[in-house]
Amino acid sequence: MRRSLIFYTSVSEFLLSVMTNTPPGSGVPSLPLLSPPPPTFAAMPEWYVEDIAEFLLFALQYFPSVITDNMEDTLITWLLVTICSSSMIKNPYLVAKLVEVVFVIIPTIQPRCEMLYIRFMNHEISHTVLPSALMKFYTEVETTGSSSEFYDKFSIRYHISLIIKGMWNSPVHRQALINESRSGHQFVKFVNMLMNDTTFLLDESLESLKRIHEVQELISDEDKWSKLPSEQQQSRMRQLSSDERQCRSYLTLARETVDMFHYLTVDIKEPFLRPELVDRLASMLNFNLQQLCGKKCKDLKVRNPDKYGWEPRRLLSQLVDIYLHLDCDKFAEALAGDERSFRKDLFNDAALRLERILIKTPVEIEQFKSLAAKAHHILETNQKSEDWLADAPDEFKDPLMDTLMTDPVLLPSGQIMDRSVIMRHLLNSNTDPFNRQLLTEEMLIPVDDLKERIRIWKTEKTSKSLGSKINYVVYAFLSYKTSKIIRHVRDLDPRDAKQISRRDEILDYDIS
Repeated sequence: MRRSLIFYTSVSEFLLSVMTNTPPGSGVPSLPLLSPPPPTFAAMPEWYVEDIAEFLLFALQYFPSVITDNMEDTLITWLLVTICSSSMIKNPYLVAKLVEVVFVIIPTIQPRCEMLYIRFMNHEISHTVLPSALMKFYTEVETTGSSSEFYDKFSIRYHISLIIKGMWNSPVHRQALINESRSGHQFVKFVNMLMNDTTFLLDESLESLKRIHEVQELISDEDKWSKLPSEQQQSRMRQLSSDERQCRSYLTLARETVDMFHYLTVDIKEPFLRPELVDRLASMLNFNLQQLCGKKCKDLKVRNPDKYGWEPRRLLSQLVDIYLHLDCDKFAEALAGDERSFRKDLFNDAALRLERILIKTPVEIEQFKSLAAKAHHILETNQKSEDWLADAPDEFKDPLMDTLMTDPVLLPSGQIMDRSVIMRHLLNSNTDPFNRQLLTEEMLIPVDDLKERIRIWKTEKTSKSLGSKINYVVYAFLSYKTSKIIRHVRDLDPRDAKQISRRDEILDYDIS
């Protein structure tokens, strides 16, 4: 085994030399590497890389001490350089195998590899480039070209999420992740994919739990169960087994994605509040809060929840923490904009549940209720302005969402869209939604004159709306006061000349 390790270390040193166009033993190269890759490296067969990955995965499983005690820095450097230069390898599954090698040496996965894990994490590439490279690869595996890509991406992302989770506990790596969140759009794309995965995994998990609950309730009712034909009973049991497997798998993956949201939002706020993300994030949180605390939450109650990894209290606690981590006016506006799930009563019910099961402090519960009250006030204000917003000229509205634009931009196809809408689209597809041609953020041209006209129109509409409200209030006040005076005057003594004269003067007053 040691001789095999020495051989593959030599192969990795040769590959690193070819990748970087430097002599063997030149040390740690500067990243990122130049693109495209050198022709010599591009011409090499994939199994050069695959053999190293397969050997390491096998050895780490059955002979972890041999690898931990004898792996040289050259092999560690090659692994990290290759992961951080994923564009140089066309097959994403090869990079995924190298990522899996790093995943396997996490102490919680393989305790006997702790010293090797420390060496990996203390490498200078891990301190600087690895966090952003993992996030980039997390988004790249969305499409791999394989027929099983939809399911493969979840296992690959599960490995990445656990690696990032381990890095978050290190101050150096945590700061690198925070710096990456401030440096550009890579982190925004990462959060978008993380949100997509969380939404899908939680939806599928909760729907599976509902089906499991339904079958368990049916089986517990012996009369109803016995009346079913044997074929139908067998069909229900097969479906139950399938749902249980799916539920366990999806809940395991969902737990890691929610965990990542939970710890990232502690120190990172701005990317989650960007216009292209915040509305979807608010909708996702509200919908799952409704699932856990709404009227049908009992449908999620199953026997032996530990069997599926179902921890509703933990999930509710994390969701509430994410609300509190992002608590600000912009986030409250996004909550209020979720017409599907946001209700103040839902938040009040959730707060009562938090108090009853004692998973949040009184201060946290009050902050949670305050955020809900703020969002509810914004919702009421928005509802009052919907009437005049509906009268906006068509040129002021986004062609896809039919909402009033705030930052219009011109696409190469000649269409004008709101920046937040087209940016949300570009997070999932780099094409023009009107002609499917290539589109990037750099191609968007601000339409400043239209933006100014929209601003002026909104100002005028707001002023008119405010003026009409003031006039209505004044009119109502004068009407109320005048009616009181008239009732008083009619009761005056008709024999008093001064009082009669004053009464006639008041009765002739026209408040309009």
